[in-house]
Amino acid sequence: MKKILATLMLLTLPATASAMTLTEAADTALENNPSLQNTKQSIDIAEKSLQIARGGKGFAITASGGANAAKTKDTQSTRTLSARLKGSIPIYSGKKIESQIESAKIGVDISKFEYAQAQEDLIHKVAKAYIDALENYENTQVYLQTEENMTDHEKNISALYNAGSKAKVDFLRAQVETSNAHQETARSNAAYEVSLTNLATLMAIDSSYDLTVEHVATSLELGDLNYYIEQADENRANLKAASLRTNQGEYALEIAKSGKRPTLSAEAGVGVGATNTSDWDAKPDASAGISANWNLFDSGITKSEIKKAQAELEQLNLRLKDETNTVHEEVVTAYKNLSTALTRLTTTKKAVELAEEERNIAVEKYRAGEGILLDVLDSELSLTIAKKNHVSATYDVARYKFDLSHAIGDTLSAIQ
Repeated sequence: MKKILATLMLLTLPATASAMTLTEAADTALENNPSLQNTKQSIDIAEKSLQIARGGKGFAITASGGANAAKTKDTQSTRTLSARLKGSIPIYSGKKIESQIESAKIGVDISKFEYAQAQEDLIHKVAKAYIDALENYENTQVYLQTEENMTDHEKNISALYNAGSKAKVDFLRAQVETSNAHQETARSNAAYEVSLTNLATLMAIDSSYDLTVEHVATSLELGDLNYYIEQADENRANLKAASLRTNQGEYALEIAKSGKRPTLSAEAGVGVGATNTSDWDAKPDASAGISANWNLFDSGITKSEIKKAQAELEQLNLRLKDETNTVHEEVVTAYKNLSTALTRLTTTKKAVELAEEERNIAVEKYRAGEGILLDVLDSELSLTIAKKNHVSATYDVARYKFDLSHAIGDTLSAIQ
């Protein structure tokens, strides 16, 4: 199996008391994020639905009673009182109750898989927000270095201008470029602050919290694409949930078919009735037996319900195929992006080395009076672009690694 081995060490940020590792950020989000907590509630709801379904197979007791008064012409008035206690338990429901219970059991499993997928999605979002913050920080460092370089050029040109060896236009241009570099630094730092705010939002903590991020050390081994597709089929919680929904659909079809079958239930009851014409005459009674019901004709309602359940089952099967294709597409896209980023990581590193050499040559020639300021400025711009491209490639490797881990349903392991 062809493998590409790469080790990525992202640059270290200043450590502060509030610095938070990626793992800590993910743990905080899992504990605090309100959207995730809302998803978790679906598990409790599904478990309550299961209890309801199981109750349909249990013993039921009902109480009833009534009072009545009657009088006709030339007759004495009659008053009656009655009370009854009845118990029943289903013996055979045409597989309806059993199917409802099994469907509810599956519903609990589905809710758990949906919660697991929501956790994966949240960790993935946190990881990407964390990487965005790191990338914006490193871009700020690039612009700070450019600003420092332009400030040095300005000082050197000022000295040469005061000595009469350089024109004033060079001094003015150096001042302008220093100011431009300062503006780029400010914009990049603002982007860094915004990315920290986005990260704090995912963690559901106060955005005014003095949050900073720490470096991320990542070792990865990019294997064969088919391996990752197989991992996705095996691990993705949303695919497991979609598969279980097709099982639910089969039970829904069985429930619809139960309308064509008879039902049996055992019943027992005790009661008392009293009639008063002149004196109350109470008469207790007791009964027990088995009752049967069979819907022989319902104007095609059951037949339509069966056809509806069959169509919904087919729809669920198609949805499973569609979700599987979407997951495979996510895997392929992340894999290709990561492979490209690894290649860029090597080429951009070399480009930075060449750009630094070009800048040094341009600066020395200008100081010696053999070059022009435009060559120095162009070399500074080329170096800044090369460094930014390398930062982009560096963090794209981390970003697409998390994309691939998320696509195969293993984001949690990737951040540890």
